[in-house]
Amino acid sequence: MNAGWWILTRRFSDRQKSGKTSRAWLLYERRNFNLNTAMYLKRFFVEGLAHASYLFGADGEAAVVDPKRDIEDYLEEAKREGFKIVAIFNSHPHADFASGFRELAQRTGAKIYISHLAPAKYEPIAAKDGGRVKIGSLEVELLESPGHSPDSFSFLVREDGQPTTVFTGDLLFVNDVGRPDLRDGDEDPSALAGKLYDSLHEKILTLPDDVKVYPAHGAGSLCGRAISDAPFSLVGQERKLNWAMQIKDRNEFVKQMTANLPDRPAYFSYGVALNLEGAKPFSALPPLDEMTQDELRDAAVVIDVRPPAQFGAGHFPDSINIGLGSPSFSTWTGFMVPGEKAIAFVVGSAAEAQKARLELARIGFDNVLGYVQASALTETGQLTQMSVEQLKQNLQDNGTLLLDVRTPTEWKDSHIEGARHVPLSAFAKALPELPNDRKIAVICGSGYRSSIATSLLRARGYREVANVAGGMSAFSEQGN
Repeated sequence: MNAGWWILTRRFSDRQKSGKTSRAWLLYERRNFNLNTAMYLKRFFVEGLAHASYLFGADGEAAVVDPKRDIEDYLEEAKREGFKIVAIFNSHPHADFASGFRELAQRTGAKIYISHLAPAKYEPIAAKDGGRVKIGSLEVELLESPGHSPDSFSFLVREDGQPTTVFTGDLLFVNDVGRPDLRDGDEDPSALAGKLYDSLHEKILTLPDDVKVYPAHGAGSLCGRAISDAPFSLVGQERKLNWAMQIKDRNEFVKQMTANLPDRPAYFSYGVALNLEGAKPFSALPPLDEMTQDELRDAAVVIDVRPPAQFGAGHFPDSINIGLGSPSFSTWTGFMVPGEKAIAFVVGSAAEAQKARLELARIGFDNVLGYVQASALTETGQLTQMSVEQLKQNLQDNGTLLLDVRTPTEWKDSHIEGARHVPLSAFAKALPELPNDRKIAVICGSGYRSSIATSLLRARGYREVANVAGGMSAFSEQGN
């Protein structure tokens, strides 16, 4: 990437975080860096899901690519910039988030485009390879690009006939490529990996070096492995530096794409089915009301969204502690809770309940009964928060079983001698069988994931369990 593009990428990222990516700013920066484009573009990023969506347009018309569930900011931005949203481009039926395309189409009259191969249960425009769509003075070419899914499309924007921008969905990320295993119920991952190779080399890497690449996910997404936090890239940059693009042999590429893949949340299958149907309008969800403690018992799952220390001090019996303070709140909920289950929250404030509701709606979990403020609980249990000093003493006394719930990579990098390793993601399939006659201390990197694990174990009947406050970070700071 040339110096100008690199600087603009970083400036865009900084401005995006502060909400200052105005049209005037973008036009100024384009002139400053001699970027010959008349297209307006804004990126919208959902941190926890690492999901990127886009509003782009010219001459009074705009389109949205891979919209998130809550759509008000697209509408507000389009109105502010004088655009009419006329098209919605779905790169594929996403697994990791619930899309708001149906509500966006209902409220704008925009046409929805998705692959002709997608078994959609709504009425889209069936995208076919080589099709063209006009957005003002822009022309969008539809590129069939299977690999992450059998029905993936990319969208190439041409200005004055010249290709300038490509929206790659989950096919190509910055410094990474999409996983081929998330739709294994539809097609064998090895076959999809082969198509991934072909789509990259025949559709994307044939584009000019200076074509800008805008993917559907950033760093932290489970749809890839090593995605960069840069908001966009260039085709030439990815050709030279993307690790997967350095694998020239197709067979070796397939082998590496199907090996050592991260665990995937159970809700991914739920998400694909939901997006093939189309999620109900987020704005139509009923109000989230405060409940009584007795009404909590009607919920299949009670999620306490407070920090581990507050949960440990007093919580509703058998509730699960998945803290809202982490960007991974919705992802861990999707790992541990089936999407159709009735959920209730225990919160520190009504504002937390509304935020938790939004985060779960973004993955399509709409069956939320309500919330109870923790201060109103009269029936509570406690969960020990063990300091690292206490842990070290207990380990010396040989009386405590230490359970490490970090990822295999974290475990391999460093771990405490004698600990047992069970990644938290494995708890979604079955809780580990642990002895009932020993004290159990659970540790992760910071105390967040271990609190999820500990609350699950406590709900299963393990009484002598403790969460290690501060996790391995605190343990390392204390020294051996």
